[in-house]
Amino acid sequence: MTRRSPTGMALPELMVALAVGAMLVLAASALVMQARNSYLLTGDLARIEENGRFAVAILGQAVRQAGYRDWGAAGAVEADWPAVSGLDARSLRDRSDGIGGPYGAAVNGSDVLALRFDGNRAGSGDTAMRNCAGASVAADAPGAGWSIFYIANDSLGEPELRCKYRTASGWNSDALVRGVDGFQVLYGLADAADGAAPLRYASASVVAQEATGWQRVVSLKVALLLRGNQPGPARSRRYDLFGADYAGYADRFDPADSGVRVEEARLPPASRGLQRRIHAATIFLRNRGEAGA
Repeated sequence: MTRRSPTGMALPELMVALAVGAMLVLAASALVMQARNSYLLTGDLARIEENGRFAVAILGQAVRQAGYRDWGAAGAVEADWPAVSGLDARSLRDRSDGIGGPYGAAVNGSDVLALRFDGNRAGSGDTAMRNCAGASVAADAPGAGWSIFYIANDSLGEPELRCKYRTASGWNSDALVRGVDGFQVLYGLADAADGAAPLRYASASVVAQEATGWQRVVSLKVALLLRGNQPGPARSRRYDLFGADYAGYADRFDPADSGVRVEEARLPPASRGLQRRIHAATIFLRNRGEAGA
């Protein structure tokens, strides 16, 4: 009688096979999780970049429109309002008058930028002059158009870049971009003699203290710190919106401009560790007001 050899797996072999299979499943799961995290990080960074480009584009359009005067309008006179003005480390109320108080709590020392311009001449059919909300501005009075940018928290505590503007019924404000931890502005001051190019850049507090300071503004440097929803790579959590050199200068000589450096340790705990990027640009004015503020 022929004896057959057993064809099944012994217990040790089965245990080895299960262990190898478990290791393969764990390795595959880790790869899937890594791919998922990479996808989320990439998508989050893409949203930050898109929001940053949009914010800079809106600011650039508004700055280049600032100071426009309709010299063809009947009774046009030299401007008695500044094309550009601003505040350091402030936040505005939606319904308050222009950039006047009462003020809201500043978000990480963020600034306020106010831009003014003439509206579209009545009956001309021209709708080119629009405020930061995209609405056409009528020429109700000289300097009727306003585009004011500032940072405020929404009802959930999310900081957002807001656009404030004047309507026929009063002041209004709309959100432009969410997740903006900081907004800073420096003003390029030209020599009063020729006004051809900026000789230096200064904060709003410095400009306001100088004679004809706002009238000598020919360009602006703007910087925004945007955040996403996903944790970023571990690195230094200090963000200098205009570079470390200017942040150090502001620390020593311009305490009102404290928002140029954002320390993550001082941010709300829930937002720490998220991906962040700085978006900055230098924008030159096309129109300059010549009269006093």
